[in-house]
Amino acid sequence: MKTKLATATLSLALSLAVAACGSPQAEQDGDAERAMTEGPGVDGTAVTPGEAMFEARTLAAHLTSGEMDRGETAVALEDLDRLVNDNIVEFPEAIRPKLTEDITSARSALKAEDMQGLQEAAVSIEKTISAANTNPQTN
Repeated sequence: MKTKLATATLSLALSLAVAACGSPQAEQDGDAERAMTEGPGVDGTAVTPGEAMFEARTLAAHLTSGEMDRGETAVALEDLDRLVNDNIVEFPEAIRPKLTEDITSARSALKAEDMQGLQEAAVSIEKTISAANTNPQTN
């Protein structure tokens, strides 16, 4: 009887310990999510125009990579949308409508599970930001 109780207790303890550790994939996904949400402007902190543009380009690159799962993609897109909307004046006026249009397009593609469409919208975001960086008159 004592042996059965000890075995059951040990099994329960091991199960709880394993559950508390989490899976390596879940931990990696959490790290990726934290890395995206901790960027300048995404986490609610003030940003300079250069930081906002850099962070938006970085998030768009994550979206175009195709290496994220659907959950990570949704987080990156939400972060990009929040970054642009919360810091809209940090983006050159000439590109604001295009950024907003592309983010809306990306959201629609994600909702429709059209990952190619989402990547195309993200590529457009990257190009728009890159063009603004090479053409200072867009400020």
